[in-house]
Amino acid sequence: MAATIYQEDRECDRRLSQYFNSTKAQWAEIVKAMVAARGSCTSHNPKASPGFLAWDAGITRMRQIFCREGWEAGDDNGVELIVNRDFRRKVTVMNADKGVCDATRSPRNRTEKGPAAEKITDLNSQLDLFRREHPREVRPHAYDLWQLCVFDDGKEVRAELSRPIEFKGGFYIGYSERIWILRPGEWERIVIEAPSDDSGQDFDITVRRK
Repeated sequence: MAATIYQEDRECDRRLSQYFNSTKAQWAEIVKAMVAARGSCTSHNPKASPGFLAWDAGITRMRQIFCREGWEAGDDNGVELIVNRDFRRKVTVMNADKGVCDATRSPRNRTEKGPAAEKITDLNSQLDLFRREHPREVRPHAYDLWQLCVFDDGKEVRAELSRPIEFKGGFYIGYSERIWILRPGEWERIVIEAPSDDSGQDFDITVRRK
């Protein structure tokens, strides 16, 4: 099934508000934290450090922003995330490949995932099937799980919020919906504003150019 892609500003803003009661700027703040963490690594860091530090910073910043707004920190079988019981949605972060914000391909995780990731896609797929067969009913205790997929190769940064429904060989390969947060070329135009007083960390970010 082809994913529904929201890439125009107006439709992205509408879906972010409807699904998460959020703004694109909030998700961009999380991306900034991830980019700063990855960029802090040197040649002396272990090879796994850039990806781990980016992921850690993303989860941390996401919780700093959204746990003030009715979301809670959560952990599903080792998958760190945030959860909103009113919206019945969960969100995690993922370091992804060039498929981010590319309508011709789907974003894939940069490192192989295990059974917990496969379970995420299975639950989303089962929820879709239930909704098609019972459009007027609500499945108790069921949550949609979304991922903030971030591509950062040191030159270009792109990001999207996506809902995975297909998983194969340790990699996410299909999504039902994709909301573009930072499209190609937008990272360079981001204006670094003074940090708000939210008890979050002040990230020193360099806007990199090709």
